[in-house]
Amino acid sequence: MTNDLTEFPPARPAGDPLSPPPGIKALAPTGAPVRVRQWDGVEAWLITRFADARSALNDRRVSVDPRKPGYPEKSAAYKQVLGQDRNLRTMDDPEHGEQKKMLARDFTIRRCQEMRPAIEQKIESLIDAVLAKGNSADMVKDFALPVPTMVICELLGVPYADRDWFAHQSQICTSSRVAPAEAAAAAAELYAYLEGLIHEKDRKPCNDLLSRLAVDQLRPGIISVKDVIELSRFLLIAGHETTANMISLSITALLVHPDQRALLMGDVEPKFLANAVSELLRYLSITHSGRRRVAVEDMEIGGQLIRAGEGLIIMNNVADRDETMFADPDKLDLTRANAKMHMAFGGGPHRCLGAFLSEAELEIVHGKLWKRIPTLRLAKPLEELDFYADGSVYGMTSLPVCW
Repeated sequence: MTNDLTEFPPARPAGDPLSPPPGIKALAPTGAPVRVRQWDGVEAWLITRFADARSALNDRRVSVDPRKPGYPEKSAAYKQVLGQDRNLRTMDDPEHGEQKKMLARDFTIRRCQEMRPAIEQKIESLIDAVLAKGNSADMVKDFALPVPTMVICELLGVPYADRDWFAHQSQICTSSRVAPAEAAAAAAELYAYLEGLIHEKDRKPCNDLLSRLAVDQLRPGIISVKDVIELSRFLLIAGHETTANMISLSITALLVHPDQRALLMGDVEPKFLANAVSELLRYLSITHSGRRRVAVEDMEIGGQLIRAGEGLIIMNNVADRDETMFADPDKLDLTRANAKMHMAFGGGPHRCLGAFLSEAELEIVHGKLWKRIPTLRLAKPLEELDFYADGSVYGMTSLPVCW
């Protein structure tokens, strides 16, 4: 039996916007892979069990290449635009490994530790600005979006003054609601913008990632201008959109779980703070439309035969609520002993390159925000907040708060 998923992922109930859609779990009551038909008629296997998801993400018999027949792309716009790019997201090894090496030095734990003081200063200044507004703010516009945008702009060497423009273009590129032509136009504008910036970096290199790509990779002819543009476009979109939404969602989660929020208000040990962030990532897991793959060989997952050419939609956000892996999985518990086992960053060779940087940003946010504004509270009931599910990640358009 094949289930129709023309609108994917299914809608979440207004009363529980922080949990995965119950409609996905209902498709597979036993947890076994279920065959689904999505928006374009392409059928794929929906993977919802933790062990199966981890196995699939680490299996070399699956491909991330959307050019392969049977690949279950997210939307028409995504298929026509970002799905055509050749970058980390769409490459298999060895090509994937080679490109990842080019970026490694900018995303190591050591590099993230070096950046922490600057990130802390940025976050402190943003909290100062929020407090200066009086007794209310929009924590998406005033805080959650600026934090990772400032960081990724500095890391890449992109002018922060252009942040509103590229954030808007990014949202259009990743939306499942816009027409392919509109997404293509936004992607083309972003492409042209980055092309000009990369040529400028080649002429006058600075201490940033785009300059290093221009000097170390582009000049010797290791990669082309097109390669650098598509890679930098991916990093720019992924670098600010994912963490921005995770910040706003995690703030919301703690505002509606006061017992957990209280654990972050005193002097918090770094180890506990890291674990708290891991639990928030597990609980929220914003990659809500699944990690997309296609089998390149016959294989078995969860007792189900999956043939070469059949797609997989690996629902890591549902898998991170698997009770066989996490006790009482629908409960937010910052003291959870195995929280770090989450798959919010994916897994295997395609585990998110920016995971360490994202964790550092989240740790600093939650290590400072609740001490600086301990009376922070929602200005609207949870069910009236504005969430969006149109993009490749789940997030919020606004988060009105007061104190």
